[in-house]
Amino acid sequence: MKLRETENIVILGIFLALTGLISALVLAVVSGVAEGPIKAAELRNATAALKDVLPAFDNEPSQCKTEINGITFYGAKKNGKLVGFAAEGSNKLGYAGNITAVIGFEPDGTIRSILITKQGETPGLGTKACERKHIKTIFNFWKPAPAGLAPNAFLDQFKGKKTGNYKVAKDGGKIDYITGATVTSRAITALAAEIQQTLLKNHSAISKEIENKGK
Repeated sequence: MKLRETENIVILGIFLALTGLISALVLAVVSGVAEGPIKAAELRNATAALKDVLPAFDNEPSQCKTEINGITFYGAKKNGKLVGFAAEGSNKLGYAGNITAVIGFEPDGTIRSILITKQGETPGLGTKACERKHIKTIFNFWKPAPAGLAPNAFLDQFKGKKTGNYKVAKDGGKIDYITGATVTSRAITALAAEIQQTLLKNHSAISKEIENKGK
């Protein structure tokens, strides 16, 4: 009886080991198959975000990029001339943690626009500071959405900012925050300031690196 119990345990152990091995192999295959489409989707999303925040360009900004302090900078060119920068960065200051933004800049570092690409903020509160949506009404319901970025009163405040030195009004600054979403407003403001300051402090090096990669 004891011998049979031992045999059963051994057989069960072998069965579980084989099951685990087969599961691991299946997951590896599925992961390998899915990796390509996932990366392709991420590239499409990144390209779409760059088009949203940059002026018209005829190069591949994703091929003209450099990274400083965890922030990725892209260069947009038209007829070989630099027409703008875009930068992607994130911080963990949001109410729900990570917030990622793609910011478009004029060649001199002035902010053109901000697009929040990743966030997990509270729906109806923090998301008001993050989302860009064309509002449908009875007057425009049948019309297609206008081209370009949808408006967002909070994010649009940053357009034209030149220095990277700004804070929300609650902290003594001049950026109006979203009521009920002060944490999210602070996080985005801090992220925009950090990215712009990094660009301005390293403007020459970033421009040179992008120009060299564009040749």
